[in-house]
Amino acid sequence: MLKPDSIKICSLREVEHARCVVDVGADLFGLIFVPGAGRQVTVERAAAIVAEVRVSAASAPPLAVGVFVDATAEEINRIVREAGLDLVQLHGSESTNLVAEIDVPAIKSLQPRVDANFDDVRTTIERYSNSSRPPIAYLIDGFHASGHGGEGVRADWKLARQLAELYPVVLAGGLMPENVGEAIHAVTPAGVDVSSGVETEGLKDPAKIVAFSTAARAAFQATTQSRCGGRSEKPA
Repeated sequence: MLKPDSIKICSLREVEHARCVVDVGADLFGLIFVPGAGRQVTVERAAAIVAEVRVSAASAPPLAVGVFVDATAEEINRIVREAGLDLVQLHGSESTNLVAEIDVPAIKSLQPRVDANFDDVRTTIERYSNSSRPPIAYLIDGFHASGHGGEGVRADWKLARQLAELYPVVLAGGLMPENVGEAIHAVTPAGVDVSSGVETEGLKDPAKIVAFSTAARAAFQATTQSRCGGRSEKPA
């Protein structure tokens, strides 16, 4: 369900920003349902944003992703229904059993500690991958001792690249218009996820969303051409 070379703009809070996400051709957008989080939205506001996105891009709207931390399956499924979510993104210590109980596909977020090695993280991913209903992708974020993501801490790109060779990896953590191209070339992820990197004074900045999306698309295109021996794939 996750398209190759996906761009996700996370933590939308305003309906007008939904239109911007559609205009730049983002593939996914995130809505935060973590109690007490600075970017949390109500279910009612989330539903309004989702509705606006689907009206603005009726033919192929970006997917709505709800972000949760250690919520119950019952709570997640209720919000999925009421807000009209397509996917969920799990940032806590959710069990593999909980993932299987959710009504929509899940992205599992991981924040490897600075001293984590490849085998440690792979063991965690394999536990989810071998479950009855594995996540569709793994978001690799920067480690922050007091948070669950969205703090703008850069992820370990070397580790993320190793993981991206084996799993569908969405790269997050410290991304912004100025470095997303470098990050994509370094990691070759299945997608990138940005939140604070497209904000000004804590609010989504449409100009930064445009700049981020433009830079990411160019980098994804360049890496695809490189994998194809320097030639773009063209339809027959």
